[in-house]
Amino acid sequence: MGARRQASDSNVSKNSAGPYLAAPFGLHKHLVLTYDNTRHDGVGAQLHRIYGIYAISRLLGASYFHSPLAGVGYQGLAALEANAGDPEFHHAFNDLFQITSDAVPADDWQTIDLPSISLAVFQQLAAMFDRDKTDGRPSLVRLVMPFGIADRFPDCYEVCKDISPFPPSASLREGRPLRVAIHVRRGELFVLDSDRMLPNAYYVAVAQRIAGVLAGLGCDYQIELYTEVPGSEFVVQPDHHGISGRISAPAVVGPAMGRLEEFSVLPNLVHCVNGRAIECIRGLATADILVMSRSSFSYLGAILNRNGIVLYHPFWHRSPSSWMIVGPDGQFDEARLRQDVTAL
Repeated sequence: MGARRQASDSNVSKNSAGPYLAAPFGLHKHLVLTYDNTRHDGVGAQLHRIYGIYAISRLLGASYFHSPLAGVGYQGLAALEANAGDPEFHHAFNDLFQITSDAVPADDWQTIDLPSISLAVFQQLAAMFDRDKTDGRPSLVRLVMPFGIADRFPDCYEVCKDISPFPPSASLREGRPLRVAIHVRRGELFVLDSDRMLPNAYYVAVAQRIAGVLAGLGCDYQIELYTEVPGSEFVVQPDHHGISGRISAPAVVGPAMGRLEEFSVLPNLVHCVNGRAIECIRGLATADILVMSRSSFSYLGAILNRNGIVLYHPFWHRSPSSWMIVGPDGQFDEARLRQDVTAL
């Protein structure tokens, strides 16, 4: 963690990296939350955790220390197809996704490693400090999963808009088309955890309803399709890049599995297929309307989208109250969408 520093209140900044949401659980600045970056899975999953840890630190009145990505184990469909990852893949993400730390850890701080956290566990940690069981030293809590708290209080993610690396899009009044981004999560889901995938028919139904609302308002718009499609047929082995033995037998993946032709019924369609992951996140996080997948990659784009309208299909991560819920048949509150679009 760098040169040794004296442990004192000076190591914990009096200025937070962002608001503390009125600190409903009190102020606990001597508890410093950070990401345990030793787990190297997908970039969306890891960045979702990082921003989730930042968000719960604001909710809980704790301090935050930024730990960047140390590696990315799954790097998308192209890497799966090539059966090779780039060891420097994470650097570009670390350059873009930076969060200011409240605290600079010292060598004699107590370090606590947690795979997950709940409100009860956090309160136990706070009580340890209050009872002087840490000798007055701040505690660095290295956390993998923040979702025991973030999923219980999903509105905590609203603070992430303030630190999004993506500036707000230009005003629609400047004559640009309204951008609808649809994220169709595929990649390794073609061969494992395929039940996570929503069918193309779902996205088409949502997009057609959105198009109907926008046409009724007289909006100029485009529908951007963000997804991945294999370049050719290939066989995925259990020891393939990003698979790590999660399948028991070889599986064949090919271009036809994406069925992109099913999206051809959508008006003003722009294909954003097989783009760089970092540009896909940018597209989702700057869209005027975002249609999510059941995916941390989608969730990341949504929480970093400063002004956009987010349409969310329920899954294991609960949504902030500002997002619109979409049913399995693609239905949502079209009157609310009409009102929200008018306010853009």
